[in-house]
Formats: sequence, C-alpha cells, structure tokens
Amino acid sequence: MKKQARAIYFNGIVQGVGFRPFVFKLAEELDINGWVNNSSHGVSIHAEGDNLDLFYHRLLQEAPPLAHIVTARSEKIELANFGTFEIVESEGEDNADVLISPDVATCSDCLKDLADSKNRYYRFPFTNCTNCGPRYTIIRDVPYDRALTTMSKFPMCDLCTVDYKNPRDRRFHAQPVACETCGPKVRLYDNQGRLLSGIGVDQLAQGGIMAVKGLGGFHLVCDARNAGAVRRLRERKERGAKPFAVMVRSVDKASYEVNISAKEEELLRSSAAPIVILERIPALTYSLPEDIAPGIHTLGIILPYTPIHHLLFEGPYDFLVMTSANLSGRPLIYSNEEALEALQGISDYFLLHDRDIYHPCDDSVVQVIGDETVFFRRARGYVPQPILMPTIEFKTPLLGVGGELKNTFCLASGQRAFVSQYIGDMEGYENLQRFHQELASFQRVVNIKPKALAYDKHPNYQLTRFALEQPWPKHSVQHHHAHLVSVLGEWDRTEPTLGVICDGTGFGEDQCIWGFEFLYGNSLGYERRAHLEYLGLPGGDGGAKQPLRIGYAYLKTLLSRETWKTTESLWSTLSSLERQILDRQLETGVQVFRTSSAGRLFDAVSALLGVCRMVTYEGQAAIELESVGTRFLQHQRQEGLERNMSNNHSLALYSYDVRQENGVLILGVRTLFEELVRDILQGVSRGEIAYRFHLTMAEAIVDLALRLGVRTGPLVLSGGVFQNKLLTEAVLRNCQTQEIKVLRSRVLPPGDGGLALGQLLIANEVL
Repeated sequence: MKKQARAIYFNGIVQGVGFRPFVFKLAEELDINGWVNNSSHGVSIHAEGDNLDLFYHRLLQEAPPLAHIVTARSEKIELANFGTFEIVESEGEDNADVLISPDVATCSDCLKDLADSKNRYYRFPFTNCTNCGPRYTIIRDVPYDRALTTMSKFPMCDLCTVDYKNPRDRRFHAQPVACETCGPKVRLYDNQGRLLSGIGVDQLAQGGIMAVKGLGGFHLVCDARNAGAVRRLRERKERGAKPFAVMVRSVDKASYEVNISAKEEELLRSSAAPIVILERIPALTYSLPEDIAPGIHTLGIILPYTPIHHLLFEGPYDFLVMTSANLSGRPLIYSNEEALEALQGISDYFLLHDRDIYHPCDDSVVQVIGDETVFFRRARGYVPQPILMPTIEFKTPLLGVGGELKNTFCLASGQRAFVSQYIGDMEGYENLQRFHQELASFQRVVNIKPKALAYDKHPNYQLTRFALEQPWPKHSVQHHHAHLVSVLGEWDRTEPTLGVICDGTGFGEDQCIWGFEFLYGNSLGYERRAHLEYLGLPGGDGGAKQPLRIGYAYLKTLLSRETWKTTESLWSTLSSLERQILDRQLETGVQVFRTSSAGRLFDAVSALLGVCRMVTYEGQAAIELESVGTRFLQHQRQEGLERNMSNNHSLALYSYDVRQENGVLILGVRTLFEELVRDILQGVSRGEIAYRFHLTMAEAIVDLALRLGVRTGPLVLSGGVFQNKLLTEAVLRNCQTQEIKVLRSRVLPPGDGGLALGQLLIANEVL
C-alpha cells in the first residue's frame, strides 16, 4: 500500500486526559510517523503511514476513559516524510475552541502509589496523573497547559520533569504533576495560628472540628460518630436543621447505614464522585447521631475523592462529616486567608495548602429517582461539560443569568450550552460578587463572550437588576416556561409539549406567585392550561419560613365556619397575637399574596401534621414531610402490610376537585383539606396522612394531564418539587400505568439550577 498523509482533528474533552500519549503509543504500534499537539481547537495530528484508516478508527474507538470526542475529522494532505512520531508543543490561538475536563477523583493507580512506601509519591497529598486530579478548579485560561493553571508557581523538579516528558508514563503532560520536592505543601494550624505536625487525624479522632482545603473549596470536617462534635459544628455554623454530608471510608462501611443499589454504587465510585442521597436502613437506633440529618430518612454519602481525603481516613473513624465551609447564606470559602478569618470560632484546626483554587466548586449532589440520576446540585465532577444540541443553533452568543435561588448561569454559542457550577442563592452582596467573578472566568474557559442575555421576569430579583444594567439586547422569561423549555432542550426537542412544573415560587404573568402549573409550549411560547387554585400566602415568599401560618391562612380561607371551629387544637403553637394579625391580613388582603405554589401546599400540610413548623433551610418542611411518608411506607413493607393504595381510592386518596375557569382547569383542594384535617383530629398517624397526601398529588397530576389530552405523552416533569422521590416515583408509576412517556432533566437539576438553559433557548428564538 502506498504511504499516505492525513491531518486529523479532534474536538471535545481531549486535553489533560492522556489523549496525546494515547495517540503516540498507537502511532508507534502501527508504524505511523508525524506529530500530535494540543491546539486551541482540541488535538491536531499529522499522520503518515500505510495504516491510516485503521489508525483513525482505533483513535475513535479506544480513546482514554476521560476523553469525550465531540467532533472528529480527517483529510488527505501532502507527505512531509517525517522519520518518527512526536508530541509537539501546544499552539496558542486567540479563538480557542476546546473543552476542559471536570475535576476527577483520584484513580486506583495513584491510590496504589499513595500507599506504597517504596514509591516516591508515597503519602503525597497531591499525587495525580492524566486519569485523575484537578482540572477545572485550577485552570485560568485555555489551552489547558501548566502555565495557564494555578500550578504555574510550582516549577517541576528533575524527576517530575522526566515523568512529565515521557509519553509512556501515565503522568505525561499531566499539568498538575508534582511531588514532595517541587509540589504544593500541606500545613496544619490550630485556631491560634500555631503550626502543628501531621494532617489532623489525631485532632479529628479526639473530637476536633477542622477546616480542610479541598479541590474546589473548604470543608468543615469532624468525626461523624462523635455526637458532641457534630452538635458543636451545627451550633457554631448556625446551620439550623440542614443535613450534613458524610464522607465514608468505603462502600462496604456505608452499607451498614444506608441502602445502596447497583446504580447508586456506580455513582459513588464514579470519577465525578458526587454526594449521593441514600435511604437509611430502617432501625430503632443509628450509629450516627440524629444531628447529622435531623428529621429525615436519608443521608448524603460521598467517598474520598482526593489524596488528602484518603490520608485523613488513616484515623480510627469510618465516617466524617464533610460539609461545605460557608457562613449561612454566603458563598463557599476557597482561599486560605478567608478561611482563617471567616472560620475563626467555628473551626478548631485548619488544614491548608498552597495550590490555589481558581474556580470555587461545591460537591455535586444527586439522587436516584425512578431508576434515573436526578441532580440536586451540579458542580464538581460535571462542570464544565457542555450540553450538545444537534438540532438547535445559537446564532448570537447568549447568557442566561438563571434564577435567584440555587443559581447557575448558562453561556451558549453554536450548538453548545455550558451551565456553570452551582453558585448559590443571590440574596447577599457576597453571592452577587461570586456570580460576577465566576461569569468573567467561565467566559474564558468556554470561550464565549455573550452579546445578548435572558433573565427571569421577577422584577425584584438581584439578577433582574443586573440584566437590566447590561448594554446588550435582553429578553425576560417567565420562570416556569424556562423550566419546561430547559427539559425540552436537554432532550433536543423543539415541538410543543405539555409540562407539569411544580416548585415553590415563580413570578406569574398575572403578577401572582405561580408554582403548580400545566404549561403547553416550547421555546416559541406557551399556554397556561391548568394550575392549582389560588390561595392566600401571608407575607409572600418570606412567609414560607413559617409554614403553620400558611396552613392557618389556607384553612381559614377554604373551610366552612363550622369545620374551621374544629381546627382549634391545630393552632396551639400560634400566639393569640399571631392569629389576630393573620385574621386581619386575610380580611384586608394586606401583605397576602395569591399563589398556586406546589411548594407552599406541601409546606402547609407539613405544618398541619406537626412535622415542620419553622423552616431553617429552603425546602425543609416538604423534605421532612416526604421523610415521614416514606418511613410509613418502609414500615408497611417491613410488616408485609403494603397495600396497593393507588388502586383503593376510598382508603388511600384524598378528594380534590377539578373545575374550569376561562378555559383553564383549576385543581381545587378544599375537600382535600377537609378530609386531611378530619384524619388529623381522629388520630390517624401522620405517616399515613403524609403518604396518602403524596399519592393524592401524584394522582391529581396525572389526572389533569389526561384531561388536557396528553394521552401517550410526552409529559415533561420539572421544578424543584420533582426532587421529591416519594412523589415523583408515584407520578412515574401512574404515567406507566397510563402508558404516558415522561421527560425529565437528565444532566441538570429539575429545580432552579436548570433554569438558565431554558432562558437561553427562549431568548434564542426572540433575539
């Protein structure tokens, strides 16, 4: 066969993942000459030889595990008669178009080095290779070369340089490669600033609280079995009842506390290493204190994902609280200086290192719901992977600023959209500053400079004000419309579709607070075809922190005078003054906002059952209500008493009514509350009431969808309420019975963390 030459180009996640040494070794095996390099567009190859078709085929089929090829092309070129195959230096170009890998959990080979006393990376807290380690959190600009990362201040020693330059070594061009001689250093201090020996294992074992600088920011860490340490951490951090994540030595150790399916184990062990929300094994007593996750039936479990984490588990404990180090309502702390100042009085010890974090990044949080992975928070391990849209094109580079809660923003150009890591709630000045900081640096990483933007219709959001100040063309997007279109975008669908959007709050076209909506539409527009009836919410969004007041207002509005009199015992924790104020508000309408919110409906039921009457974190009342219902179901299964309640309406489901107003279906809940209150007063267990309430809501959702003509679907489910596993799986079962196909978010959270993509897609049609 005549010798030929080809230019081969790969774009995608092909830098920093061992792609060039893979090309080099394959070229040697197939007797190919030429070169390979990183460019601002991905990887470029000049190949000369007799086996070029086989070479190209194997490049595509055998790429390294962390590589993700998006586009590939091969074209004939003139022979240059190279005598060898080489890896050449990266090319820097102005118009970069390369995808950066997310941060990757420590691989098994590096863990072996960490544990091998004869290896020069033995117990080195920053060991990594092309298959693992920091990526996104340390990169300042593209292409992904050491000089453009926060490792630039650590010149490699001679031995590391040999590894780095050897294409047959797995550390070849691993940009963060370093060793004890030339790499970052770990230092342990007490809260008086005194330098201590070790990395804090003894201090944790003795009940200390330690601030640990990790991959994307600081964690606050303590022995999870030490009830006193856990309680002190909760009090010092002023965390309310919000659950702590727990890092576990191994899956085997975790299995003593939680049920773990094959899919959940796969997520725990994955290179992304997210926090996985798992159901606790029903037990009378747990080895972990109640203060870890008060009032709920789940634990957020994560495995060690950096060498520092693995070294910490040299201690005599199997479980460590591993919670993000941020002060209440403020962004994640990620610099040594801020940690030493802001965490004084919270942390007893500080484990610091001098490798800077450029992109602060929280741990990702997922749960398996209905056999699919559902994101609660998408950050480390997944960002900045793109969402690819083969049938959609963004002709103008666009920014979607996202929502006010659980904010992420989105940049899009061409056929790709990039959603940022979780930023947080936009209530405070520091959070808004973090938004600005990440928006500026994210543009460099994904090489998109927006020329237009989309934002939420709510007039009082911080990001609405930000959007209105920008000089670009802009478009405001209704909150629930964005939720619907975000899911359609993930599935690369453009046809009008019916969606059920259930969440806590969104500004409606009629100035009311929406949140239990049946919308039919796509990125071109929507119709509101059904919704929960409007109810009076005292205090608006702020009133959501006191759900018993919501329950009081709902029942006072819905129940007859006679039935209302029977509810006196439900209000024992409301003072007479509170009741007088609520009565006056309901009479005059002052500071009472009309809402169709699903979130507030769940809050009201939670409070009426005495499950949660004071909210200390967003979604708490509904989360605890779900837990009470789930524990009832678990008990039924244990006792062998589980009934197919969905087929026994007289026992299982509460009544509701559906009426039509101006061509729109209205879900009425007066009879639901009458029956629910009757059960409470008759002493029916709150677990059974909570479970039946969830089943009723699931029945109502599918009932209304069928009345609206959904037939076989698809039916979109979106909004933060569909992070409720008990509700969502009941809806999925009902849809399966009716043979309705369901579309849910796959790579973004169904809550407000997925909002920005929908905003962009809608603005793309308008602008």
